[in-house]
Amino acid sequence: MTDIGFGIFCTNSDGSLSTNHTFRLKNLSFERVFESFQINLRDFLKLLELCRERNIEVFRLGSNFIPYASHVDFEEDWLRKFEPYIIELGKLIKEKFKIRITMHPGQFVILNSPNFTVLENSIRELEYHFWILDKLGVEDDGVVIIHIGGAYGQKERAIDRFIENVEKHSWLKRRLAIENDERLFSAQEVLKIAETLRIPFVFDFFHHSLNPSEIDLKKIFETWSGKGIPKVHLSSRGIGKTGTHGDYVNFEDFLSFREMIESTGIEKVHMMIEAKRKEKALNKLRNLLVSD
Repeated sequence: MTDIGFGIFCTNSDGSLSTNHTFRLKNLSFERVFESFQINLRDFLKLLELCRERNIEVFRLGSNFIPYASHVDFEEDWLRKFEPYIIELGKLIKEKFKIRITMHPGQFVILNSPNFTVLENSIRELEYHFWILDKLGVEDDGVVIIHIGGAYGQKERAIDRFIENVEKHSWLKRRLAIENDERLFSAQEVLKIAETLRIPFVFDFFHHSLNPSEIDLKKIFETWSGKGIPKVHLSSRGIGKTGTHGDYVNFEDFLSFREMIESTGIEKVHMMIEAKRKEKALNKLRNLLVSD
């Protein structure tokens, strides 16, 4: 039986704790950034404690941990002032919490965009994410997960452009991981990209249910060779437009996904629960597992 370690992302269930506190860009100043960072740091430590208490093995750090750190108006020496805090935080995570930290920037990170400015901004955003994880002292399993991007009316060319841009900025391969999406790029297509670039593929069960394709989950897990425990995403459909995540995980979805995972014979997987109710959704899932 596969050992499944669970993860949650960015906040707790009611949003009272968050690693994404920010402010309006027009108010950008070092003082405002530092103020938000201190709140994010305080809440992050509380969230890490929550994870430790509930045996949660993975936590996704919010991209706004240092607000606007990748913005062109964010001064370079500001980032250096945060470095001692990040380094000390990393030591604490390693010594006390022993939890895997990952990140997942928003949809505006598009490495296959034909627009140079969008691509330049995306690279700068990824540089910031890598910097955070590096200063935390996170191992290579601390991946930065992104989607492939747009199709732009020429899907194959869009795929080629993604590969070309990652190859051009080869440092990205050190932490970059890619995920299938619910509309454009199927798991089958993302696997080919991951195998070409030799980077990990984070398989999303919910997205696959909306945008299905023939897959070989064992091959998907093989893309994690040398990058630690394979990571997957689980959520169920919520109320609203297609792609909306539900508050909780449908138990049948979990059972179906677990069966897929166990059929590969893999020993250990990290499963990020992407339900809106975070730790409460995980707790409900665990209770159902006990009573099953």
